[in-house]
Amino acid sequence: MKWIEIKKPILLLSPMAGYTDSAFRIICKEQGANLLMTELISADAIAHFASKKQDTKSKTQTNSNTEFRNSKQISNSNIQKFQKNPTFKLMEFQKVEMPIIVQLFGKDPEKFALASAWIEENLHPAGIDINMGCPAKKVVGSDHGVTLLRDQNRGVEVVKAVREATSLPLSVKTRLGWENDDEILEFGPKLIEAGVDALIIHGRIYKDGFSGKSRWENIYLLKSKIQSSNVKIIGNGDIKSFRGIKEKVGNLDGVAIGRGTIGNPFIFNSKFDRLSENRKLELKKKTILEHAKLAFEIKGERGVIELRKHLLAYFKGHSQAKKLRKEFVDTSNVLDIKKVLKKI
Repeated sequence: MKWIEIKKPILLLSPMAGYTDSAFRIICKEQGANLLMTELISADAIAHFASKKQDTKSKTQTNSNTEFRNSKQISNSNIQKFQKNPTFKLMEFQKVEMPIIVQLFGKDPEKFALASAWIEENLHPAGIDINMGCPAKKVVGSDHGVTLLRDQNRGVEVVKAVREATSLPLSVKTRLGWENDDEILEFGPKLIEAGVDALIIHGRIYKDGFSGKSRWENIYLLKSKIQSSNVKIIGNGDIKSFRGIKEKVGNLDGVAIGRGTIGNPFIFNSKFDRLSENRKLELKKKTILEHAKLAFEIKGERGVIELRKHLLAYFKGHSQAKKLRKEFVDTSNVLDIKKVLKKI
């Protein structure tokens, strides 16, 4: 089943650099997310490799016992060299994460096309997403991310190029506009005409960054204007609980949640808010330990060290938060984390 056939509501874990790695994605899926997305991945970096290897076609081996859609499934020796590249590492995912979308950023239509075709042929994810919403200074300074919302013609050309290069479901993650909220009402239909299967729209404009309240009115309005279309519209911005999901989804096909999941993958769990405080704590401790084991299994000791920021977030607002913060920053393995959890 294609991910665009998921029944309403689609519950998407929105990508966040440094947070939504494989371990965290698995945790969120176990709590109820039914669609995942990789962190931002450079289309230029993949295209650079793919353009060198165009004459050497690599095919993914089908092996039901293989856990990863990565170099272990790809026989070509050149790709095995590419696996050492940080960009490749960001693309790795486990079969249990399906359906998962690979998100690309860049600005050159040809490079997007090369990257998308390579990803489909070698990794077989559930879809490709084009980032047209990231407001980070480094990204914007390179004319990537949300700048494709400013330069709509280029944004449309990128979509057309990717649509021609891949048969995978294609989405665009973007914002209401560069300067005003109404831009999406013009840009959205252009992207749909160019071939997207879904739009994931954050309820702020570029200059807002992540400040102020998100505004969903034009996201709902766009959906109402394309009711006859099969294109999915997913809203994003300021959801902080499962109740918030139900309140926000409205006429949309689903919601995407990013920052609201940090320390709280339970946001996808419809039963979590109804649990007693003791049951919530027990589930949290069990989930944290599983998260730690996954992080170590996938990344080794580095994964546990990277997990520290998650550990601090899990107990934000807890009565022992200050004490736990000191203990969690000194953890370097699963046993260390287990010892701290036993004290809570």
